[in-house]
Amino acid sequence: MGTIAFLDFDGTLIRHDSGVICAIPSVRRGLVGPRIFAELVATYFLSKLGLRARTDAMRVGFRCYAGHTREALHGIVQALYDQHLRGFLSPAMMDQVRAHRSAGDRLVILTASANFVAGPIARDLGIDEVIGTVVGFHEERCTGLVEGEILDGTAKLAAAREVAARAGVALERCSFYSDHIADLPLLEAVGTPVAVGPNRALMRVARTRGYRILPHGGKLAP
Repeated sequence: MGTIAFLDFDGTLIRHDSGVICAIPSVRRGLVGPRIFAELVATYFLSKLGLRARTDAMRVGFRCYAGHTREALHGIVQALYDQHLRGFLSPAMMDQVRAHRSAGDRLVILTASANFVAGPIARDLGIDEVIGTVVGFHEERCTGLVEGEILDGTAKLAAAREVAARAGVALERCSFYSDHIADLPLLEAVGTPVAVGPNRALMRVARTRGYRILPHGGKLAP
C-alpha cells in the first residue's frame, strides 16, 4: 500500500523562488504594474532582512492577480512555467517524484503560493493534487485578496493532516520535502522529513535532528 509524499513548491520542486524567477516576465506580461512591482521588491527584501514577515511579501504578490479572470491567470501561469520555470526544475526532486510514483504513493503539492500557480508543474509531473493559498474571485475576476490563511507553517500542517485523514494514512507514514524553516511544523509531524537545498536555518535543524538532506543536484543523504 502506498503512502503520501507532500512536496513544497518554491525552492523545492523548483530550485529558486518562482516569484523572483518570474518577476520581470510578469511585468512584461502586464501581470505586475510598476507601482506594485516596487512595493513587492521592497517588501521582499525587508522580509529577507527580518524586518517584515514573509507573508507580507506574499500578500503584495497576490494583489498582482487582481482584476484578471481565472482563464487569463491560468494562461499566464502556464506560459510563465513553460518559458521560465521549467528550466529550474530540481533534478534531485524529479528523481524523488519518479520514485514515489513507482512506489504507488500519492503526490501532493502544498504551497503558500496561490493554488493555481503550481497547476502547470503538477500537470507536467503527474502530481495528484495541489493545495495552495486560496485567492478570492468576485464576478469571475480575481480580488487579489487571500481567503482564509496563507498556506504556510501550521496552516500547511493542517492541510496535510486533512489530506492524510481523507486517505486513511497516518502522517507518521508520510514524507515531506521542503527547503524552508517555515515548514518545520509539518517536517516535525511526518515520518520522513527531507530538507531539500535547505536554507541555513533548516540546514541547522536538519543536521541536529538527523533529517535527510537532499541537494538539488545531488543524492539523498540518509
